[in-house]
Amino acid sequence: MKKIFSVILCAIAALCLCLGIAACGGQQNEQNGQTKYDVAIRVACSDGEVYEFPVGTDEKHITIPYDGVERTYWVKEYNLPDHPRWSDKWFSPSGEGANVFESSLGYVDQMYYEDPPENVCEVGEYFYCVHADATSDIWNFRTIYLYIIVV
Repeated sequence: MKKIFSVILCAIAALCLCLGIAACGGQQNEQNGQTKYDVAIRVACSDGEVYEFPVGTDEKHITIPYDGVERTYWVKEYNLPDHPRWSDKWFSPSGEGANVFESSLGYVDQMYYEDPPENVCEVGEYFYCVHADATSDIWNFRTIYLYIIVV
């Protein structure tokens, strides 16, 4: 009876240990065991507007009245809201190395247009797409879309 009680107690202790390890935040990168986090992204526009994409929001739609102003978009900052040390800090992307964002601007009705626009100006429907690259060693892959309609 004592032996059965010891085995059950050891099994419960092992189960508690496994659950404790599994409850740790982030997600383990299978290649090197490093933790990766979900990334929040802020997109800036040359007109001064900033659009925030918190974790869980992958697209936003905006409408701009035609005014002849050429607008360009870029990734202004990113944040790792679940990171134990940097959750309240926003970082400017470096543009080089493993932790980079890939972005593109295009026309909604011609997603695979051979000659994409350089900016948003004329009446029409545009999209600005950002990929948080999968090669990053700190964040999980993510894609966001900012849909822009100029009327």
